[in-house]
Amino acid sequence: MPPPSPTTRPRLTTLVTVGVSATVLLTVLALLILVDHFAIDYARREAEQRLQQLSWQMRDALNGVVRKAAGDVQLLSELPRIREGRSPAEVRQVLESLQKTFPDYAWIGLATVDGKVFAATQGVQEGVDISARDWFKAGRQKINAADYPPTTLPGTKLPYNADPWRFVDASGPVLGADGQLRGVLCVRMSWGWARRMVQTVFAPASQQYSADIFVVRSDGVAILGPQGMEDKTIRSDSMELAANGANGALKETWADGRDYLTGYARTGTPGDPATLSWTILVRQPESLALSGARALEHQILLLGAILGAVMALGAAALAGRLTRPLNALSRAIEDRLAAPPDAATLPDVRQTDSYHEVQVLSRALNDMLRTEQQHLDALRGMNERLESTVAERTREIARKALQLERALAQEHTTQQLLQERAAELRAILDNAHDAFIALDPGGVVREWNLQAECLLGWKRTEVIGQPLAAMLLPPLLRRAYERDMRQLADSSDGAAPVLSRRVELMLHNRSGQELPVEVSLAYVPRSSGHLFIAFLHDISERKSLFASMEAMALNDTLTGLPNRRALMQALPEALQRANRLRQSCAVFFLDLDRFKQVNDRYGHEEGDELLRQFAQRVRGAVRKTDTVGRLAGDEFVVILEMLHSDADAQEAADKLLPALQQPFVLKTTTVSLSASIGIAIHHPDDPQDIEVLLGRADRAMYRHKQHGMQQRARR
Repeated sequence: MPPPSPTTRPRLTTLVTVGVSATVLLTVLALLILVDHFAIDYARREAEQRLQQLSWQMRDALNGVVRKAAGDVQLLSELPRIREGRSPAEVRQVLESLQKTFPDYAWIGLATVDGKVFAATQGVQEGVDISARDWFKAGRQKINAADYPPTTLPGTKLPYNADPWRFVDASGPVLGADGQLRGVLCVRMSWGWARRMVQTVFAPASQQYSADIFVVRSDGVAILGPQGMEDKTIRSDSMELAANGANGALKETWADGRDYLTGYARTGTPGDPATLSWTILVRQPESLALSGARALEHQILLLGAILGAVMALGAAALAGRLTRPLNALSRAIEDRLAAPPDAATLPDVRQTDSYHEVQVLSRALNDMLRTEQQHLDALRGMNERLESTVAERTREIARKALQLERALAQEHTTQQLLQERAAELRAILDNAHDAFIALDPGGVVREWNLQAECLLGWKRTEVIGQPLAAMLLPPLLRRAYERDMRQLADSSDGAAPVLSRRVELMLHNRSGQELPVEVSLAYVPRSSGHLFIAFLHDISERKSLFASMEAMALNDTLTGLPNRRALMQALPEALQRANRLRQSCAVFFLDLDRFKQVNDRYGHEEGDELLRQFAQRVRGAVRKTDTVGRLAGDEFVVILEMLHSDADAQEAADKLLPALQQPFVLKTTTVSLSASIGIAIHHPDDPQDIEVLLGRADRAMYRHKQHGMQQRARR
């Protein structure tokens, strides 16, 4: 029975033709992509750079004209004929001379200090009060330049004005020989110079590139632009960038819905009132800027189509020539397939138009058929042997499968036991009173219990896999922490000195608050390395208790002032600061005169109240940076720092004594006492001996007390 006819397949001629055409098409598409990516991008950058340069040229031209006007104001204000002019005619002659030199100066005038026009070109507005004008107010102080909207311009039309309703004023003070203000000089430029600048300097760019040039005031109104756009408010991204002082170019969509490439720049100098802050915009339609690149795309596409058609025809002709011998060989193979099975060879292809490769292929196919017949005979014998081998291997596989099933059951039991142990361990850790954290050798969190969540604020899901130092430690401690972790990781036996002992650390919780904790760190070896486990215990209450106890130990319980112990700590620090800053430091030794009599007569409660009031007065009479403390009984010490001279210490004592001599209103009586003050001054080069310094202050206090007793005895 002949074999079924195979499904119709495409011929080699067709495949070669399609392949060549597809190659040409892909090549053209690749070129188009490259052109679109590089040529279009290059054309856009070139256009943006060109527009940016045009905006810079316009900016520099406008800045030059405004600077020239400001310079002319400066020059005129320094001329003797202007500064010392006695008559309007004399001053007017100078002003009109400048106007003839630069006809765009529509009006030049000199106003007196009281705001009246003293002299002006062609006598316009002479005698008019212009004290309310902005240019007069601004020009009284320094050179100033400003543009004004039409609503603020004067009603009188001025000569020499190509555009009479838009001006730029440059004004400045005129000082006399004595340096006093004599008046304000103003140069008013008409807007014609800006229009001529665009027509002469930028007309070629406008004609060649169809570029539009805008000059926009700081309020966003276009004062110069294409027809229909002047006095319109401009809102665009380039305006915002230029308003912030940037220069450049970008692509943006304007209010008309079209895409433009816009170059932008900002005139003037920030902080210089003699310049004007205008925005220069130079725009060009994007389609026009990229027209050259688009034309190149169309040319490449047309060339690719022509080339593809030519190569497809050539490929079809060549493929027909190459496939004729192969087609003959293919028909011979089909005849062989339809022949009886005992036909072992193919007829040789012997055509005058065949080539060497086809003949070699024909001989190779015959050799292959003979080899195939031999292999089929060997395969029949191997198939018989294989059946017995398969039966034996099947029995062996069954035994192995039974063993594997038993091993899997045992592994499942072990896995279930491990899960139960893990659940027990998780319950223990979550109910522990201390926070538990497990870290790998790199300091990354691997475990985190519920108490750690409560103490530090981070959930377990948030910290697993995160480095611990970045979350908990302040920046100053992270480097030391990383060094300690490296030492622990390098210690293979876990015998680092920080292990198995408690260490106090200051951590940061999630809200950024400092949290004192006591940390216990342990080392756990594992098959894949090792693990560090840490238990953290909150010691905030213990720290607060220690701090309050330390504060109680350093404060006097009666007056609230630092006690003797605190003074003995503060005084050496004050002497060190005095030596470091090279400034003097003084110690006052104070003693209440006749305090014992008040204590004996009115009782200890009144004596204690007297000491409290005395401490408050001393504290209130000195600077907040000075230290006031109580040594014992009615003896007090004041430490004064940052003294420029010894007289400063005496001056502080003179202010202190009157405050202490005022009557003290106690609970049952009012008493008037005096106090004795001893002063000892420490200079930067003196020895730092606090006992000697206190002894000098004590002896000075007793000398002051004896002097006071002698004066009272004389009275």
